[in-house]
Amino acid sequence: MRTQLLNAITTATSTLTQFAVSQELPWAQNGTPLFRKNLKKVYVDKTYQEQTTLIPTLNGGEVFQNDLITLAYVACDAKNPPSQLDNLVANILAAKDSTGVINFGTESDYTIDKDEDVLVYTFEFRINQATT
Repeated sequence: MRTQLLNAITTATSTLTQFAVSQELPWAQNGTPLFRKNLKKVYVDKTYQEQTTLIPTLNGGEVFQNDLITLAYVACDAKNPPSQLDNLVANILAAKDSTGVINFGTESDYTIDKDEDVLVYTFEFRINQATT
């Protein structure tokens, strides 16, 4: 799902000239994440999966809900945020509907953390799938 989400975010933000999307994972260098060092660059992390029982069946089996979860990050100067920041947030959140991953539900949300003079936006995407 990371590839599909990365493509969707790249397309959704292509008209925003103040920001870029990185193909790299948001790894840390000397304890500092790349998105913290490279302001105004969106990083998409690896996808992980959570599984919960959705419906127990009569034959002793179960139908599971698999949630594919991917985090994305972008950071910017807290004192002088880019003028396109609100558009970036809206476009990234809307990218959840453009992944093409078969699902029965999608969710996206974000949080903002202030780290010294930098605002760090963390986006969470959840794509729900049913399996047996």
